[in-house]
Amino acid sequence: MSTEASYKKFSKPPTKASHMKRIFLPLLFAMMAIAALIVYQRTSQKNNELTATSSHSQKISLFHYFSGALSGGIDNMVETVNAKSPGYTVLANGLDHEAFKTMILSSLDRGNPPELFSYWAGERVRQLVLKNQLMEIDDLWERENLSAQFPPAIVESAVTYNGKKYLLPITQHIVVFFYNTQIFTAHGLSPPQSWPEFLAICAQLKSSGITPLAIGARERWPAQFWFDYLLLRTAGPDYRKLLMEGKQSYTDPQVMESFRIWSELLQNGYFNGNANQLDWDEATALVREGKAAMTLMGTWATQILEGQSPGLEAGKDYDFFPFPTVAENVPRVSVGPIDGIIISRASENHDFAKNVLAYFAGTEAQKLMSTGSGALAPNQTVSDNFYSPFKLRLKQEIEHSERWAFNFDLATPPEIADRAMDSFNELIEFPGQYLQILSDLQTEIAPSAEEGK
Repeated sequence: MSTEASYKKFSKPPTKASHMKRIFLPLLFAMMAIAALIVYQRTSQKNNELTATSSHSQKISLFHYFSGALSGGIDNMVETVNAKSPGYTVLANGLDHEAFKTMILSSLDRGNPPELFSYWAGERVRQLVLKNQLMEIDDLWERENLSAQFPPAIVESAVTYNGKKYLLPITQHIVVFFYNTQIFTAHGLSPPQSWPEFLAICAQLKSSGITPLAIGARERWPAQFWFDYLLLRTAGPDYRKLLMEGKQSYTDPQVMESFRIWSELLQNGYFNGNANQLDWDEATALVREGKAAMTLMGTWATQILEGQSPGLEAGKDYDFFPFPTVAENVPRVSVGPIDGIIISRASENHDFAKNVLAYFAGTEAQKLMSTGSGALAPNQTVSDNFYSPFKLRLKQEIEHSERWAFNFDLATPPEIADRAMDSFNELIEFPGQYLQILSDLQTEIAPSAEEGK
């Protein structure tokens, strides 16, 4: 069977296994979301009962997605704010990412959301603002003089939507290459700065029987960083912004070039062969265990590299380098998400919720979140002395970048991002069909892109 025929069977119509996967995964996420909704409803009912029995106690809910390997930091912040607020209690509930995405949108649409919830800054917040589902926090921002605590770039890109402030930033992650220093040392390798140097490293490692690049794309989103950086390093941030806004086409030469470069890496065998079957943490574990040399991932990966046996020491057993320069004539851009906490409009206890945000904005809480999550603190009053030398270098990488960009699914309308991320999995499976993959993608998203203009 030809490669093109194989791709067609993989994409449209699917094979039986692929068809079952496409049915099973949404059902699984739906079941997880239903379970999350049940937990949320029971929590809400319990909160109401407790409030009714005690006039001196106010309780609000905070739902978030910092669970499992990403659970560090948020619990410490909640415990501290509860200790500082006698008579008031924040009840935190952590959910799996996919279950959270479904649960929070459902609760907002039903008019019964938690008072507080975590969310990803960028296009996802903007969509909720357009639906008038979020509470403005301009009064809190002014009262606490938060513009003196958060950099203008973060206030503009992550906090402010349609001229009003909605989100309180609690993490800033940067996506970089994390690499196993023992493998690099054993093969006489140094972190690359240019694309030819990067390709030479990949070729040398493969010839030595070592998987150069680890990726786990089962949940789709971990693959997006490859497209983000290849596009930014070749076409630049201004073109990318137009593409994200639906003003350019996925069949443009700039996008085809990014997919071509990525497809060559895949066809050269530089990635692990089971990329679409692994999740991001499993791929990161390959680097930790010395089964792969590098992975392109956000700073949350440090939790996997350091926190699980055999744990590695930052700057000694593993290190990082930024995505190498591909084209010399484009601005240097760093990619990553900013997580924040927002207040739902259709909830009660907004005053207490804003007081919680005021605490979360401070240096004490931001340090707790940074330590637990592996992220950098968005609050610029957190001093450099707080960070380890390793994390300080990550912070300096952001500071030395000419621009900052949210990753693909936070910069693109959700309905387009959802279909586009399917194409990343398709490319991983059938790299030789990248032109057809892009053509199919553009055809399918064209109506949505036209509506968004």
